[in-house]
Amino acid sequence: MSFTICHMMRVISSPSISTSVVFNVCMDGTGVPVVKKETLGRKGKGEDGQAKTREVKLGCVFTQTGIDDQSRPVRDEMSTSYTGSIETAEIFGQRIYREAMRRGMNFAGETVVIGDGAPWIWNIADEQFYGAIQIVDLFHAREHYWNVARAFFGHEKVRLQQWTEERRKELDDGRPEAVIVAIKSCLTLYGHNQAICEREMCYFEKNKERMRYATFRKKGLFVGSGVLEAGCRTVVGQRLKQSGMHWTVKGANSIIALRCNILSNRWEDFWEYRAAA
Repeated sequence: MSFTICHMMRVISSPSISTSVVFNVCMDGTGVPVVKKETLGRKGKGEDGQAKTREVKLGCVFTQTGIDDQSRPVRDEMSTSYTGSIETAEIFGQRIYREAMRRGMNFAGETVVIGDGAPWIWNIADEQFYGAIQIVDLFHAREHYWNVARAFFGHEKVRLQQWTEERRKELDDGRPEAVIVAIKSCLTLYGHNQAICEREMCYFEKNKERMRYATFRKKGLFVGSGVLEAGCRTVVGQRLKQSGMHWTVKGANSIIALRCNILSNRWEDFWEYRAAA
């Protein structure tokens, strides 16, 4: 069974989508354990330097048309669909674009791409979703200043909490430049870890325009990719990461395609297509 199942469904036009609708596209990657032949020549993090997993690139699309009584964005019920595969970023970019078009992206008022800081995500956003608002998942962004905090204040609980709380407020206000200044100031501390500081300053610098969280919230937009984080667990983790499992790429992609169809409420579409074929 081909792993392209997820995109062999009939195309469903969505002319009813309103220009007031926000169209959200989320992307992420998650590792799946594979048999040894699938990782030959691939570097990994193990002691032997050999990779033991392959990355599944997973994407989801959902819409929002309003906010709740606390001005938080609300995902439209039953609007989430998934697509994914073990494949190159270039091919996956075409895959997620086709899913967005199938779902009626052209009829939405605003398109938003949400992801972590992985360069391949923003390359796809620039190429396939030109003009979309790009947002770094807020919780991923927080992890990066926490990396600095642990390296410098890991044994000073009070200072650790104070420093990270200040960075949290700056980031929530959409001021990543202030976070960069704070990280840079750590270079003056005794025994500083220059490599960590430079790495994390570079991360915030590259993504600063994707971190204007106060502005995004005022527009009623999502600033987190929790929908896809959950998707990585339900679409991939619950079925392909059980104890003792090791997959071929072809086998994993077939299961991923089926899981995407089931969790996107497209199971009947799949069987109709199979019957017609």
